Amino acid sequence: MISSPGIGSGLDVNSIVKQLVAIERQPINRLQADKANLNAQVSAFGTLKSALSTFQDALASLKTVSAFQVFTATSADSTAFTATADSTAAIGSTNIQVTQLAVADKQASVGIADTDTTTLGTAGDTVQFTVNGQSFTVNGGGLTLTGLRDAINNATDNVGVTATILSETPTSNRLVLTSNNTGTANAISTTFTGTLGTDLGLTSVTAPKDAQITVDGFTVTRSSNTISDALSGVTLTLTGTNTTAAPLTISRDTEAVKTNIQSFVDAFNTLKTTMDGLGNKELQADSTLRSVQTAIQSVLNTPPTSGSSFSYLSEIGVSIQKDGSLAVDSTRLDPALAANFSDVAQLLANDNQGFLFRLDNAVTGFTQFGGLIDARNDGLNTRISTVDDRISSAERRLQLTEKRLRSQFTALDTLLGQLNGTSSFLTQQLGRLKNG
Repeated sequence: MISSPGIGSGLDVNSIVKQLVAIERQPINRLQADKANLNAQVSAFGTLKSALSTFQDALASLKTVSAFQVFTATSADSTAFTATADSTAAIGSTNIQVTQLAVADKQASVGIADTDTTTLGTAGDTVQFTVNGQSFTVNGGGLTLTGLRDAINNATDNVGVTATILSETPTSNRLVLTSNNTGTANAISTTFTGTLGTDLGLTSVTAPKDAQITVDGFTVTRSSNTISDALSGVTLTLTGTNTTAAPLTISRDTEAVKTNIQSFVDAFNTLKTTMDGLGNKELQADSTLRSVQTAIQSVLNTPPTSGSSFSYLSEIGVSIQKDGSLAVDSTRLDPALAANFSDVAQLLANDNQGFLFRLDNAVTGFTQFGGLIDARNDGLNTRISTVDDRISSAERRLQLTEKRLRSQFTALDTLLGQLNGTSSFLTQQLGRLKNG
């Protein structure tokens, strides 16, 4: 019995079987190559979707008119007030004097011997706080100073009162109540039951005040030191008082606009570089990639109906280069901003019609959950699963084929070994007859 293939016949059974199995494996190799190609496409679509999402992230802060209709607010006396301006502000100068800052109501109790031992009032005593017409009640009787402070601050219906403890000396500790908002409307009113109010003995530390300013000689009173409804599009932050009015100047911030335009161009060119790279490799001649490129190009080639005096990006110095990238020409952008500042903003970011707004919408159709790229990836993953099944099935068949081939060649090896043995015996016998 021959136990090792090839010993009896001299045949290299292992090598023969290995080569035949390699031939039989070729369809599997082709399937694995197909799978690798499909996986490469899935990865490429992941890269494409990520690039589109990054482009949208850049557009998120740029696709609104306010990003391209930027104004600078300059205070001539920043010790009294500072200001910011949005896209609705009007260019010009306004004289502002701050005559009084808004102040929050603040009250303090009498000195209490300690914070964690002495109790105030008796069990069942309450205090009701009212601020700007809204109230909440705390069961403070029998609590220590610390306990009362925490009960006030932790009240789920607290309408705007913060309690703190001021320790003047080891034997004099005061409960301090501060309104969360400035102005007379936010004054703190308290109503006690029992002896809690007597034990606390609240007195005023700082009386609430409203902010008062004069704008070109007209008096404006507000409860807050941040005033956003006095001048259209302008938010004033009061920081102190001044004895004479100081100018507030609103001017166009063309540098900020130019920076935002360059940010858009850079984001677009980064996306284009990614798409070009994919189109030259994994997604060469791919219909989905072509659809993305066509959708973007369609937006760039279609003028808006926003009422802007401009129709195309090239009119404001944003031109398409021979390679399809964008570039900014300041010799055309600067005059456009100087002559039609608001129209530049409308061309770029008008709601529904601005180029950036429409680009964002066009890209959304591809990046959104269940969009075209997701659908394409789902199809590719289904094909990969099918290929995996075919590879598994083919591998099982190949194992059976290898087993059959090895069995057949082992049998042949055994037979040839037996025939070789018989041939040798006959040769010996014939040789003896001849010699005899």
